[in-house]
Formats: sequence, C-alpha cells, structure tokens
Amino acid sequence: MNGSRIPGLVLPTLFLLASLVGLWWYWRHRGDT
Repeated sequence: MNGSRIPGLVLPTLFLLASLVGLWWYWRHRGDT
C-alpha cells in the first residue's frame, strides 16, 4: 500500500466514526430529559 492512498481511506473512516459517535451520544442522552 502506497502513502497516497492512505488519506483517501482515513477521511471517510473519520467521517463514519464521527457519525456513529454523534448518533450514539444522541441516543444515550435522548431519555435524560
């Protein structure tokens, strides 16, 4: 694997992780009210 392909994999992975964490945080704090 060459270095030029790594950013193309990291960016979508970070975006997906951020989405999952956001959803998890939302579901976790949804019933706290």
